[in-house]
Amino acid sequence: MTETRTTVVVAPREQFRVTRPALESIFAHTEVPYKLVYVDGGSPAHVRRYLERRARQRGFTLIRTEHYLSPMEARGLALPHADTEYVCFVDNDVVVTHGWLNRLLRCADETEAWAVGPLCFNGNPADGLIHMAGGEARIVEEHGRRAFFEQHRFPQRHLHEVGAQLRREPTELVEFRCKLLRREAFDKFDFREPRFLSCAESLDLCLQLRQAGYPVMIEPAAVVSNLQPPPFAWSDLPFYLLRWSDPWNRISLQRFRELWDLPADDWWVGDHYRWLTNHRRLTTEWIAQQPRKVVGWRRGTAVADLLIHTIERREMRRFFRRRPELVDLARTAPAPKYPEPRT
Repeated sequence: MTETRTTVVVAPREQFRVTRPALESIFAHTEVPYKLVYVDGGSPAHVRRYLERRARQRGFTLIRTEHYLSPMEARGLALPHADTEYVCFVDNDVVVTHGWLNRLLRCADETEAWAVGPLCFNGNPADGLIHMAGGEARIVEEHGRRAFFEQHRFPQRHLHEVGAQLRREPTELVEFRCKLLRREAFDKFDFREPRFLSCAESLDLCLQLRQAGYPVMIEPAAVVSNLQPPPFAWSDLPFYLLRWSDPWNRISLQRFRELWDLPADDWWVGDHYRWLTNHRRLTTEWIAQQPRKVVGWRRGTAVADLLIHTIERREMRRFFRRRPELVDLARTAPAPKYPEPRT
C-alpha cells in the first residue's frame, strides 16, 4: 500500500458559498493517498450539515467551531492533526484539478523545496485567467530605508498569452490559498502569529523560508482555481465583513511592519491596505444593486452602507469578546496612508 505522505488542510478564507464544489474537487482529482483535515469556522447550518455528512462518508477529520476564525487561527487548529511528511493548505473556496497534489509532491521531492505552490487561476479553470504563478516578495533598500516589495507573476493574464513562459522554477512567493509545506517547517519557523488576522501570513512565511535558505518553488503543472466573490451569499456576509474588517486589516499590517522593521509609510503596506479596503467594499456594490433600482444611486448606496455597518459592528463585538487582548490594538493600530501610484 502506498504511504500517506501528505495531510491536506482546508481552512476558511472569506466565504462558505462554494464549500461543496471545492471539497468535491479534492475528492475527485487527488490521485495520491492523503489525510484530510477540514476546519469549519462557523459556517451556515446547511454547510455544516453537508460537511458532517461527508466527514462520516469519507472518514476525514472535521474540526468545527461555532464562531468565525481567521485563516491562520483555523490552520493552527489543524496542525496537531497533521503528522505526515508534508502539509498542503488549501482555502475552502479553491477548486483543484486532476493530478494537482502528486505534481506538487513530485516538485518538492525533486527540488528539495520546503514550499511549493501551483499555478492559480481565478474563476472557472477552463477560462485560464491567472491569479498568480508565483511572484516576488522581498525586503529591499530604498532611499536608505528598508522597504517591502511584492508582486504577483502574470496576474489577470490569460494562460494562452503567457503559457509558454511558465515552468517549474524558484519563486519568492506562494500563497496559503494552496501551498505544500514540509511538516518540519512548523518546528523551525513562527507559524501561529496571532495578529495575522486578514493578511501578510503568506508573505511572512516565504520571507522566513528564503531568509533561512530553504527553497520555495512554483509548479505550474499543478493547477488550482479560486472561486472568489461576487456574487455573495447573504449568509456569508457576516464572515466576509469580519474577515476583511478595518481593525483586522490594520492589526495585521502593523504586525507585518513590526516583524520586518518597515517604516510606517512603507509604500507596499499602504497599497495593500488600499486593496484590502476595496476588497471589503465589493459587498457594497453587490448589496446596493437592488436598492439603487428603487431609490436611486445615492440612497441605494446609503442603504447598503448602513446594512454593512450594522453587520460589521455586531461581528466585531462578538470577536472582541472572544479575543479581548486585541481590543487596544484595534484602537491604536494606524491606518496606513494610501500611496501615490508608482510610475
